[in-house]
Amino acid sequence: MFDLDGVLIDSKRNMEASWNRCKITHGLEQSFIDYFDHIGKPFEDILGAIGIEDNHKEIYDTYGGASLDNQDLITIYPGVIETLRKLKEDDNKIAIVTSKHASRTMVMIEDLPKFDFVCSPKQGLRGKPAPDQLLFCMSMCNTDPQDAVYVGDMKVDHWAAQRANIKFIHANYGYGKVKCEVSIDQIQQIISQ
Repeated sequence: MFDLDGVLIDSKRNMEASWNRCKITHGLEQSFIDYFDHIGKPFEDILGAIGIEDNHKEIYDTYGGASLDNQDLITIYPGVIETLRKLKEDDNKIAIVTSKHASRTMVMIEDLPKFDFVCSPKQGLRGKPAPDQLLFCMSMCNTDPQDAVYVGDMKVDHWAAQRANIKFIHANYGYGKVKCEVSIDQIQQIISQ
């Protein structure tokens, strides 16, 4: 299982453009750095963490629209397509567990190999760092925790993997720094692990 942003795609410029539109549209004072410090969590949790208590739905809608408008600011990390293809060729299941809304996720992964399952936030599942999405994804892929690995770049990814009792690989090339047993500097290293 893979996180999306900071693991498979570099979407930081897209996020910054989207946040800047939110600031202008809604008169927000919080900087992109304030927002970015909390990525990986559900959007509403980020807003609460940076002191935005009202208009979550409106801000979310603005952010989502800006994100779709700025798709050209997203790049796929080098080696991602080849690595995912190799994993599939070797009969591994591949899945995404992300805090990004499902409709935006599906647009962003159009150029990637087909995933066995994509898990975005949904009603009844707590967001990361809760293990709910990882556990649901494993269930949908008919995979036991001892056979699963989650590749993420943020502390919330690591915590979610720990709580789901699965192996974690830190994508050191992503956005966050995590102290853990296994980290990679490029995605191709997964194949040799």
